[in-house]
Amino acid sequence: QAAWDMAKEKGVDLVVVNPVLVLGPLLQPTVNASITHILKYLTGSAKTYANSVQAYVHVRDVALAHILVFETPSASGRYLCSESVLHRGEVVEILAKFFPEYPIPT
Repeated sequence: QAAWDMAKEKGVDLVVVNPVLVLGPLLQPTVNASITHILKYLTGSAKTYANSVQAYVHVRDVALAHILVFETPSASGRYLCSESVLHRGEVVEILAKFFPEYPIPT
């Protein structure tokens, strides 16, 4: 709220891009929180998965969303950046398909 108040006070246009769980190539050599979400299924540290859903978006789509709101003068407010919503069961099925040698929970 403070950002919106300051933007109004200063007469600045504020546009916010809110991405969901971001996946894709890493810039850094260390594991981040988003990749940890997937890595736990590949390493075997997760023996089961939650009966829940998660929204995902690719990092390149998040970058494009930022560019689009910057280049669009009429953009205003908040934008939710999401590509798909998957049940955790779907996630482990996808991982098992692409990484059959890993101990993916079933």
